[in-house]
Amino acid sequence: MDILQIVWFSLIGVLLAAFCVTGGFDFGAGITFGFLKERRQREFTINTIAPFWDGNQVWLITAGGALFAAFPKAYADVLSMMYTPVILLLLLLIIRVVAIEFYGTEDGERWRSFWRKTLFVSSFLSVLLFGVALGAIFSGVLLEYSGSFVSDFLRLFTPLTIAAGLLTVMFFSAHGGIFMAIKANGSQDEFTFAKIARTALIALMAVYIVYMFVFVYCVKAMYFPTTWIFAGLIVCYIPLSIGSRMVRRARFGSAFICTTVFAALIVAVHCLAAFPYIIPPTGSTQGLLISDAASSPLTLKIMLGVALTGVPLAIAYNIYSHLVFAKKKR
Repeated sequence: MDILQIVWFSLIGVLLAAFCVTGGFDFGAGITFGFLKERRQREFTINTIAPFWDGNQVWLITAGGALFAAFPKAYADVLSMMYTPVILLLLLLIIRVVAIEFYGTEDGERWRSFWRKTLFVSSFLSVLLFGVALGAIFSGVLLEYSGSFVSDFLRLFTPLTIAAGLLTVMFFSAHGGIFMAIKANGSQDEFTFAKIARTALIALMAVYIVYMFVFVYCVKAMYFPTTWIFAGLIVCYIPLSIGSRMVRRARFGSAFICTTVFAALIVAVHCLAAFPYIIPPTGSTQGLLISDAASSPLTLKIMLGVALTGVPLAIAYNIYSHLVFAKKKR
């Protein structure tokens, strides 16, 4: 296995973690949006996430592009099996953006109520499908074809993928709730967002415990021993426990760092569990090795040069946008 193949495998994991951290707070804010009762709180949420959603989604698009360029065989297998959920996800992402942009264009209560519900549903289903898709990589169904879009779509929903979907929803909700609590710090709505963040974080911790056992039961580690993977999953729980304490003490910045660390750790553990496969094997499928799915060495070198230029620019843009809008008052 070539070092460039390992580098690109790791880089795709980094891009997914970056989306979970950055997209996590604005998708999570969209989910919490459905539970806000005051119009003032809803407008504050929309105004808070509006400057960032486009930059945050770049990481997901870049991860897809990196998979296409570095591992075209895996890209073909994943997209062929998940054609229906990918189309649904793209449709939901479009609807979600329309809801964000259209919510404030009219002042009528019925208009805003419609787009409020649309934003909540599209955010929730987008995150759920994203989690199910990631869980499907370890379930083995990506390499089993029946020839029917409907049956292939329904087969994606296994105990592992459902647990992964619920885990993703709860993480995004907690991460978004904490982010909104940071932005509302010192205002009259801080208590509301803090309560949402605390509730979502407790639910996340409970769902994660269930997910750990489902994952270890359903997935056979390849290169690293299963006990190591389970130990890694336990380590991932530590920042959640610390984050819960930070939220109770109203230290939302520290709590946000904890959920960020959790996202990075859990993506790393899943990458280690899959290695050296990009699509792990199961009892009925042989899986797809990184070396078998990779592009030519020349392609990987050229794309690495592009990544070393583009990724720092994307990071700089994200940092710049947060610094600019952090200065704006409510």
